[in-house]
Amino acid sequence: MRFSLIQSSRTLIFVVSTMIVVVLAAFSLGSWFFLSNLNRTLDEELANRLNAVVGLVARQVQTTAFADRVASGQRFTAKVLIDPLIDTLPVEVNVQNIFLIDRQFQVLKSNQDIFEPGEEISYLRDDSSEVRRAWAGEIVSSPVDTLFGNRFKAAYAPVRDSRGDIVCLVVVEASADFLNLLEPVQQQLVIGGVAILGVLITFAFLLYSAVSLFLRTQENLRRSERRAAMGEMAAAVAHEIRNPLGIIKSTAYVLRQRYENAAQPDELFEFIPSEVRRLNHLVNDFLSLTRDKQLNLAPHDLVKTVQNAIAMVRNDEQANGVAINFNRAAPSLSLRHDEEAITQVLLNLLLNAIQALEGKGGIEVSLQEEKKLAHIIVQDNGPGLPVEPEKIFEPFFTTKTRGSGLGLAVCKQLVEKHGGRISAESEKGKGTTMHVWLPT
Repeated sequence: MRFSLIQSSRTLIFVVSTMIVVVLAAFSLGSWFFLSNLNRTLDEELANRLNAVVGLVARQVQTTAFADRVASGQRFTAKVLIDPLIDTLPVEVNVQNIFLIDRQFQVLKSNQDIFEPGEEISYLRDDSSEVRRAWAGEIVSSPVDTLFGNRFKAAYAPVRDSRGDIVCLVVVEASADFLNLLEPVQQQLVIGGVAILGVLITFAFLLYSAVSLFLRTQENLRRSERRAAMGEMAAAVAHEIRNPLGIIKSTAYVLRQRYENAAQPDELFEFIPSEVRRLNHLVNDFLSLTRDKQLNLAPHDLVKTVQNAIAMVRNDEQANGVAINFNRAAPSLSLRHDEEAITQVLLNLLLNAIQALEGKGGIEVSLQEEKKLAHIIVQDNGPGLPVEPEKIFEPFFTTKTRGSGLGLAVCKQLVEKHGGRISAESEKGKGTTMHVWLPT
């Protein structure tokens, strides 16, 4: 239930965040394309206007004898003929410059004599393709260009003499600085879109974290409530069970003393004490799981704690035929931990490994220090787990015929109360490895 609730909440956050991102991206891209289209439209409108103006100027120049005088080499006389026309036209048609050039890009006449007659306008060579088309008889405009920090656009039109030959070109230049107003808006759209996207991602992450934390806290509260209720019930049940168990064990001992034949021991007398011990162990595990045990955290040598747990296991009759090796990275490792709790964890892991080996095989125990973590590894070469490793930490889940299914759940609880974590790896036929990480 918790998993599905968290997943559905995360999915909802992801879907909502994605929709907002898509909407913002669509708005930003739409605005950017709108401004790009507006920029292109304004450029086209300016081009159409300049083409109309330059065509009009070319026709007016052709009404004079200017072209015939230029063709005959009388450039000065030709200039005088159109001085009044060229000097007044820019103001009338609202452009910056109007001038006439020959094939060598030399000025024949310019408004207000901003260029000297015979001066070469070298920057016009950048529009060589448009100039060639104008000399071929077309009226054309150039792309927007930048000169000395100013943006401008030029248009070209041919001027013909009385015989129809093209003798010069009219050039009209107009400012295009108004297009600069659109560039900051486009840049702000891009920057604003990126900033909004960053804020949205941060907000989604924070919301995701807050929801996950809330659900985890809620689940922990429910678990604590369940554990408290189970603890009260366990204490009552344990009291009611232990008294009869004690009587059964004492009675079995008396019956054994009274009726067992020393010459022919009967194994039946071992069944009752054995089952009583198993039930006591089950009750202890259940109490450990349900009680919120307070840890006695103090600096201890973790190497010594591991060594003590291994020594205790080696004395167990189940360990006969099983080799247990301990590898440590350092002779000692000071760590704040509850010796009793960590010993209980290690005993459980080692006994599980021994039971899996069934009297043959080996166990490798390692202790390493990794990035402010103490890493304890318990590895056996047994048959491996028949289920997914994460399932073995669930309460009451066991792969043994006589197991309670509480041992590893208790281990997980104790390790997590230390601020650590525990996990398992297993491969069928190649053994099982248990990992315990404790903060140093």
